[in-house]
Amino acid sequence: MLDYGTTEFSKKNKFAPVLTTFLIRFFDVIVGTIMLLLIFPFLVILSVVMLLNQGFPILFSQTRMGRNFKPFQIYKLRTMNVHSEDHLGLTRGSHDQRITKIGFFLRKYKIDELPQVVNILKGEMSLVGSRPQVPFYTQKFKIYYDIILEKKPGIFSQSAIMYSNEDEILDREKDPISYYENVLIPIKCKMDIKMVSDFSVKSYFAIILQYLNKLFNN
Repeated sequence: MLDYGTTEFSKKNKFAPVLTTFLIRFFDVIVGTIMLLLIFPFLVILSVVMLLNQGFPILFSQTRMGRNFKPFQIYKLRTMNVHSEDHLGLTRGSHDQRITKIGFFLRKYKIDELPQVVNILKGEMSLVGSRPQVPFYTQKFKIYYDIILEKKPGIFSQSAIMYSNEDEILDREKDPISYYENVLIPIKCKMDIKMVSDFSVKSYFAIILQYLNKLFNN
């Protein structure tokens, strides 16, 4: 005899991930659009200041790995000297000689990340997700990223909040690359795996609120 209760539960369980994905994308677009409208005048003024201080280009783009290892171009305000990045995509502390004077300020307050609102609206990123990683590290630590990249990368995550002072941490290390690869990546990836495994609309908003709480408390 057919158990209608079990069948109904199975249908709901089947469509739950689809509904979660739809709702999160809906919130990403709404919040992303509002953010873009609010920050656009500020970005215009900031672009003029950057142009006077460090010249062109204003924006910096770099290949990062998206959901299911699909590469995309992430957008940031340029904080380093032109053509000074390497395949690691890693800043060796807050006193990295490649960082420009205004770039130091932009990185300290995460202002350089603002153009990623465009990545969110394009559907390449979400407000909440693991921080987008360069191809080199997603391959080197593929055992982690096979799970992490089941979801879109994002701006906010528990690991990003906890290690928001990553540049300062690396600045204290004699070998910042070794510390990043052997200490920070494993810790952050394990946190991101837990986030991806428990991902829901509730956790999406919980992480955003956690970020806002830290922002205003600081």
